[in-house]
Parts: sequence; C-alpha cells; structure tokens
Amino acid sequence: MEARSPEQPPRIVLLGAGRLASHLAHALLRHPEAGTLVQLYSRSRTSVERLASELAELYDTRGLARTTELTELLPEADIYLFVLSDDALPELWRQLEGLTCGLWVHCSGATPLERLLEHHTQGAVLYPLQTFSRERAAAGSYLPFYIEASDAESLAKVRQLAELLGDEVHEATSQQRLYLHLGAVLACNFSNYLVLEAERLLEREGLPPKALLPLLDELLMKLHTLPAREALTGPAARGDEATMQRHEQLLTGEPELQQLYRLLSERIQQRLRS
Repeated sequence: MEARSPEQPPRIVLLGAGRLASHLAHALLRHPEAGTLVQLYSRSRTSVERLASELAELYDTRGLARTTELTELLPEADIYLFVLSDDALPELWRQLEGLTCGLWVHCSGATPLERLLEHHTQGAVLYPLQTFSRERAAAGSYLPFYIEASDAESLAKVRQLAELLGDEVHEATSQQRLYLHLGAVLACNFSNYLVLEAERLLEREGLPPKALLPLLDELLMKLHTLPAREALTGPAARGDEATMQRHEQLLTGEPELQQLYRLLSERIQQRLRS
C-alpha cells in the first residue's frame, strides 16, 4: 500500500451495523475531514447490506467495501472502530489479534480499555454519552465524547476524531466511564422505562399517551439550572401519604409496578431526609 501523507484523513474501518454504528457512519460521511470510511463489517449480511444501502441513499459511497468475514478486513487501515455489543468485543479482538495494524478504538461505556490492550498494543476509547434510536436520527443532538487511550499518540488521534464528530470532548478513565455508563442507565434508560409504563396506563384509561410531555419538558429545563434534588416534586417529596396510597390502590392489579412505586417513593423520602 502506498505511503500516505500525515495530513490525509485517516482510513477508517467500521465494525458494527447497529444504531450507534449507523450514527457514526453517517457522521463520518458528513465530515470527511474526520476520516475516510473505507469498509463496513458486520457478522450479519442483512445488517451490513441495510446500512450500506442507507448510506448510499445520502452519500457517494463508491469504493466503500463491506464484508461479513473477518479475513476480508482491510489489514492496513489507520483506525478500526469497534461498535458492537460489549459481549461480542473480547472474542472479536481475540480473532483479530495480529491481523491488522492501526489504532483499535471501541465505543463501549462499560468495557475497560485494558481488555482491548490484551489483544492489540495501540488502543483507545471513543464513548458517546448519548442515546441512539434507528427511528430517530441523532444528527441534531448534542454529542459529548469521553475518550481514553493507551499512549499519547493514540490519545491525540482519538481526540481529533472526537472533536470533528462531536460537540465536546473529555478524558475519562475506564472506571470513570463505567460510572458515566451507570449514571446514563439510571437517568435515561430507567426513566424511559417509567415513561413507557406511564404511557401504557394513560392509554388504557383512554388518555393521550403523550399528555405527559409538557411535564417532562419542564423537568428537563429545570435540570439545566437546578440540582436534581431541588427539582424533586410530587407526593413523595411533600410527604403526601394519602395520595400515595390512592396511587398504590390503582396499581393493585400490577403488583410489580406497585412495588416499584412504593420503593421509589421511599427512596425519594430517604434521600430528602439525608
């Protein structure tokens, strides 16, 4: 392969075809100065072809290779971007050990950098603290990245990539990133589940499921300026036992949700007393 100028954007192989992989592929093709996407990989032929077709509708993807075989990965790319489930990463790294050069970068919030470095000497992390859904493009969402790397050169490379693709960049150790991931699950995934249950209850009673959106919008606006503790309202926060009992009676037919309501109410009261 011919020598490349240091000023040329890095050649990037994207491994994965899920929600985050799709977002990063779009971002790379919108920002070619960040890197040249040269190959897509997925274990699933359906997934890799779907992503390739999705990209081809919006960008010039001539020359973008795709494969489902690790033996067909381009061996001399500059960056290998691993965007797969956490469970799939260690075995994939084991299979690729010694087969590629370049910088290996994973995007997991919960996987330590050390796990990657067991299989490749140059490694980094590019963790986007954001939620991604296929049904809604995250292109307009504010995107912070948290990065980590094995050495100064790798850190500089992943920082440049993060700065070109995201809105803010922070360094974080693997332990700090794990806490960020836990915080994201508590604040985003769990709250989204509670909204799902609330929408279901409203629909069951003939109410519009999105009736709560103004309330949720106001909560998020408050959280931009207030500590979450000060934004707490509702019957548990004000000690309104009569209302909480009426709510629990409505959940008599759903004991698990009733138990969750009681537990969260108790935790709110305990936190406000501490």
